[in-house]
Amino acid sequence: MHPISIRGILDDMNKKLESIIDRVLTWPEEAQDEALRALTAIEESHLGVQPIIDEEHDRKLAALRETINRSLERGGSFTDEEVETSISTRLDAWQRGRKGK
Repeated sequence: MHPISIRGILDDMNKKLESIIDRVLTWPEEAQDEALRALTAIEESHLGVQPIIDEEHDRKLAALRETINRSLERGGSFTDEEVETSISTRLDAWQRGRKGK
């Protein structure tokens, strides 16, 4: 019998989470928004992290999606790293603005 390792359990959980997140990216926008809200609620419940979702955030996310869609329609493309950097930069600036920094 092999002992169960915590590391093995965590690795398996990480793989499952990565897999579902990859699939979420293929879902319709409404379903993605619902997933974001659900995960944010879980995070707040278990870790006490305050949600960053509000109407302003939703508007900014919709505007970012629109910008990406227009660029793709014109034949542009973004790498995953470019999208991640853009979202992180905009979200960081937005969060600093909320905190008055």
